[in-house]
Amino acid sequence: MAKTGIVVKQFLRKYGAVIFFPTFTASTILADLNHTRNWKREQEQLKKESIN
Repeated sequence: MAKTGIVVKQFLRKYGAVIFFPTFTASTILADLNHTRNWKREQEQLKKESIN
């Protein structure tokens, strides 16, 4: 069991940035995309309401 912990620790130390950076980047891009979609939807609704 202790050896597994050491192996995992070494793996994370070696590849932590390689795993973290793309994951973080993709997550923030998707969050921004979702926010932009919602904002555009709200803008369309406001535009329709102002026309009526």
